[in-house]
Amino acid sequence: MRPHRLYTICGGTDTGSQRNQNQDTFVIADLESGRIERPCISTDVWVARPGVLMLVCDGMGGPAAGDVASRLAASSIKQGLQAEGDNVGRAPAHSLKRAVLQANKVILNEANAHPEERGMGTTCTAALVSPDRLAIAQVGDSRAYLMRDGKLIPLTRDQTLVADLVASGALKPDQVEQFPFRHVLAQALGTKPNVNPVITDIEVREGDRLLLCSDGLHGSVPDATIAAILSGAGKVADASQALIDAALAAGGPDNVTVVVADCGPLSDQPPRAPRGNA
Repeated sequence: MRPHRLYTICGGTDTGSQRNQNQDTFVIADLESGRIERPCISTDVWVARPGVLMLVCDGMGGPAAGDVASRLAASSIKQGLQAEGDNVGRAPAHSLKRAVLQANKVILNEANAHPEERGMGTTCTAALVSPDRLAIAQVGDSRAYLMRDGKLIPLTRDQTLVADLVASGALKPDQVEQFPFRHVLAQALGTKPNVNPVITDIEVREGDRLLLCSDGLHGSVPDATIAAILSGAGKVADASQALIDAALAAGGPDNVTVVVADCGPLSDQPPRAPRGNA
């Protein structure tokens, strides 16, 4: 028997208070069964290999093109991983990177075929959860966090001009808010032929809580508040909604999207998992 782990996963998205269109996209997809939750009702999934895909994309570029880019990236990555089948479970990080690179080509091809969409792009933070590991591929500034033992641990670093300047010492952290180009991305899917997804691969434990989010959350809500919500909300559905509410309470200047997952127990013979609210 293959080991299985119970995950409880929920996601949500909101246009925000100052945008007319939601160009964010999220996906929660069981690669083995093909079942997708979007929009998400909190769902229990017994995860074996090849695992479950969780993904957040934040589109940009033109009135409708950002939405096109984020949706294309999400669908391309899901389809690419499903086409690999069990091979995904043998090397999840490599499979995830290949899928993200292919999504970049898909968006570029779409823009070449439709000149009115040229200039579109999207961030992408995609995660594959298996019974014992978490693989993340990031392009842009959508983030992944791990809540473990009451501590919020960033699993990604923003791929932005300002983050690079701070990392190099050319800009001090207290100068970030006044920096005029603080929202400029260092890379995004669909903006150039070559991108370099940054890969993170960690071991997961029972009791871990995972968060993927667009900058509509982390750009408005401090990490300390995110940590307090993740540690204080018992259910993933409550945590997802509370995070979105916090972004809206902070002014909701951007689309906000979150996916929250709780890492449960391992089992060699998983029971039929309940579906629905949790």
